Amino acid sequence: MRRLYAALVVVALALLAGGGCSAELPTGVVYPSITPEEAAPRTVTHEFTFEGEPVAITVPVDGGLYAGAVSAGKAVIRFGNARETDWIEDYYAAFVDEPHQDQFYADALAALRAVRDARGLDADRYAELLSVFVQSLEYHTDAVDLSPKFPVETFVDGFGDCDDKALLLAGLLAREGYDVAILLFEPEQHVALGIRSANADYRDTGYAFVETTSQGFVGMAPEEVGDGGTLTSEPRLFPIGSGTTAYTAGDEVQAILGAREKAIAEAKRLTGLIEQADAALTSLETENRAAREELEALQAAGDVSAYNAAVPAYNVLVERYNQAVADRNELVAEHNEYANLERTIVEGLDNRTGVFAAVASAPE
Repeated sequence: MRRLYAALVVVALALLAGGGCSAELPTGVVYPSITPEEAAPRTVTHEFTFEGEPVAITVPVDGGLYAGAVSAGKAVIRFGNARETDWIEDYYAAFVDEPHQDQFYADALAALRAVRDARGLDADRYAELLSVFVQSLEYHTDAVDLSPKFPVETFVDGFGDCDDKALLLAGLLAREGYDVAILLFEPEQHVALGIRSANADYRDTGYAFVETTSQGFVGMAPEEVGDGGTLTSEPRLFPIGSGTTAYTAGDEVQAILGAREKAIAEAKRLTGLIEQADAALTSLETENRAAREELEALQAAGDVSAYNAAVPAYNVLVERYNQAVADRNELVAEHNEYANLERTIVEGLDNRTGVFAAVASAPE
C-alpha cells in the first residue's frame, strides 16, 4: 500500500523575471517520460501457476529502455498556472502509455498470448491469466522511493507495490482490448485495478475489483490491504486506454464467494456442535465406566443374579454411547466437507473455473 497523494510530487515553476529582463517559461503540464539509455539487452523469465498448472514466460527487454525508466523523473512538472489540481487525471496514464514501452508490451503480450492459445483460454480466462501473472510478482514497497514505476520497471524488477502492479496490469489488459480503470482509494492510500463487468460491479463503479498485491479472483475485493486496513472509501476512477471488452464471469466469482462465506459459517456452527457432542461423550464415558466397574464387581463377587439384572441397563448405556459417537462422526464429516470446500477455494485463487466446478458439485 502507498501514500499516494503525498508521493505524487508536483513541481510548480513560475515566471522568471529580474535585472530588467524576463524569461517566459512554457505553459502546460509535463508528465513523466522515458529517455532510453545505453545498456545491454535483458532477458526476463517469470514463473507462476495458473489454473493449477505451471506457467513460464521469457521476454526480451531493451536494457536501455529499462535503465531510462529507472532513472526517469516520476513527478509532474507544471509550468505557470496550468492545471493546478486536475493533473492527476492523466498521471497514471502517462506511466502506462509512455510510447517507448510499446515494444516491451508487444513482446510481453506475445509470450502471454502463447499461453492463452496453447490452453484455449476465452476472454475471461485470459483476463484472469494476466491478473494472476501480475499478482504472482512480489509485493514490495520501497521505503525510500515513493513514486510509481513504469510498467517495464515492475516487469523487469519482478516486484512492486500497489500502484506499480496495478499500472502494469492496466497496460497489459488495455492493450488486449479490455475496458480497465485505475481505482484510487485516497484515504487508505491504496491503488487497485478495475475491469468492466456487469455482474461483479464494485460499489456501482461498473468495474470488477482486481487486487494486484495478493492472490484473488477477478471481482474479489480483499478483506485487508497493506498493514491490515480495510477499504471503506469510494474510489476515484482513472480509465486507461479505450478497450471495450468486459469480464463476464463475475456471476461465477460471486457464487464462489457466497459458497466460501457459507462454508466458513457452517464450519463454525458445526464446530460448536462437535464441542457439545464431545462434552456429552465425556459424560457418557463416565457413566459407562461406572456401570462396567459395577458389573465387574458383581462378577467378581459371584452375584450372578444381580449381574444379570444390571446387564440390560449397561447395554442401553453402550447403545447410547455408540449412537452418540455415530452422531458426532456425522457432524465431523459434515464439518470436513465445508472445511475442505473453503480450503479448495482459498488454494484455488488462480483457478476460477476449477473452483466453480467444485462449488457447483458440492452438496447443498
